[in-house]
Amino acid sequence: MADSDYAAEISCPQKAVAFGLDFHPSQRLLAAGLITGQLRVYRYGEGGAEPERQLAARPHAEACRSVRFDLEGSHILSCGSDCSVQRRDLEANKPVWRARKAHASAINVCEPLGPHGVATGDDDGSVHVWDVRQAGTVMKFAEHSDVIHGLHFSLAKLHLACCSSDGHLSVFDLRKGRLEARSDDLDEEMLCLAPLKGGKKLLAGCDSGVVGVFSWGDFGDFSDRLTPQMLGSEEAVEAMVPLDEHTFLTASADGVLRAVALHPSKLLGEFGRHSEPLEALAIDAEAAVAVHIYRRVYMYLCI
Repeated sequence: MADSDYAAEISCPQKAVAFGLDFHPSQRLLAAGLITGQLRVYRYGEGGAEPERQLAARPHAEACRSVRFDLEGSHILSCGSDCSVQRRDLEANKPVWRARKAHASAINVCEPLGPHGVATGDDDGSVHVWDVRQAGTVMKFAEHSDVIHGLHFSLAKLHLACCSSDGHLSVFDLRKGRLEARSDDLDEEMLCLAPLKGGKKLLAGCDSGVVGVFSWGDFGDFSDRLTPQMLGSEEAVEAMVPLDEHTFLTASADGVLRAVALHPSKLLGEFGRHSEPLEALAIDAEAAVAVHIYRRVYMYLCI
């Protein structure tokens, strides 16, 4: 993949900074959570046409840090600095479940867990599991001492992996409601997670510019490290998404989007360069990639 294999598709101007991004699992819809607590959903097309806003709401009193469509795409999960989490019906644009004081500190990330489950992680390292058919939490975990940056749910195993600024990865067995595994102190501030190779590998993007590779089931230490020298940047890897079973995309604090292959590991190319750090990355079913940078949401289309 060379740099020319990618081309900018569209950009969505925002009146406020976007924090969270997610694509609908089957429709051409992109959701963005804003620093104002607002939620926006855009419908996008082909040929560089301007996106059309489909939904506007303000589910949070403070910054909306994370947004996720559920697995069917009928609802949107969101969480924020106001310590709340909610599930909104996409068609009706109304909340169907919410917890206003869900955590004692700001919620940084949320993750859908099947048709009824939700996981949330906060700034103090707490992870909560919710069933939207109930009012309160069904599980609480306190294995971390710093911000939870990434959550990854393995539906096949019913395991929830979490990464944190405290240098640890933890994996929880949601069938048994207990800690399954916890990594050593890896001296890395882990900022994001991405599965690869059919779930056999779990990648962790780090503040040092390293991408650490865990082999699923062996979480004590990285089985491999992709160094900043190999990746072409010593800046933090803020977000990652799998492109296919062997390739993933990174968004870094140096403002560059990169495509990387794993085993054999190599940098495949850059496909976007910006003047400010990138903090979020999402990919749709047709391989369009969305990234936000300050007041704009940029979308790229693989060609």
